[in-house]
Amino acid sequence: MPADDDDTRPLTRRERLRRQTVDEIVQRALELVDAEGAHGLSLASVGKAVGMTPPALYHYFASREALLDALVTAGYTDLGTAVETAAREAAVGPAPARLGAIAHAWRRWALDHPRRYSMLFTGSRRETVDPLESVGAISASMLALVTTLQSIAPDAGSPAGAGSGLDARTGVDQELARWGKTLGAPTAPPATLRLALSTWYRVHGLVSLEIVGAFDTMGLDGERLLAAEVDGLVREAARA
Repeated sequence: MPADDDDTRPLTRRERLRRQTVDEIVQRALELVDAEGAHGLSLASVGKAVGMTPPALYHYFASREALLDALVTAGYTDLGTAVETAAREAAVGPAPARLGAIAHAWRRWALDHPRRYSMLFTGSRRETVDPLESVGAISASMLALVTTLQSIAPDAGSPAGAGSGLDARTGVDQELARWGKTLGAPTAPPATLRLALSTWYRVHGLVSLEIVGAFDTMGLDGERLLAAEVDGLVREAARA
């Protein structure tokens, strides 16, 4: 990432121009990812897209890896915002409908940006970009998922990390409790957090298979499969 710190003081004209340039570089690079995928992305191709030489780009990104980090963060932010918006728009409806809105918003974004989606989950450098801790928007969307599942099953289990009962003492539940705190859901029960995580990787797995065309050869409709998966998740939450 470029070393532009967010603070409350007004930006100078130079800083505004730099930020605008960084935003343009990221946008053009994302368009190249959409067209060709992240693996073939180079500073030379990005420089050509924005009318810069590769050496000029080094004033904004120290390396190709730094640019990729910025693209991954931008992608997670965009995906998280799409999911959070869907959850907010469905907030007045019943919790099962909100869960469906979250899952289908995730799928729509992935299908609209399949190469960006692949970049997020197969091409990011884990040591520098953590989607659940470093990118606020994706954390907000996961919080929406947890609170929706809590609405479906408000009495599921005991609060994570409560210190009583086998579940609260297990290593998995302790890890889930820490994750819940980072999301802003410190009292979410272990059962709810486990189901939220299960929901995430089931939706992600289904969408990933659909992106690569796995369902086409099987004659299956991804949207119907996801709707059926959501129905199953609602039943699981209600039984929790």
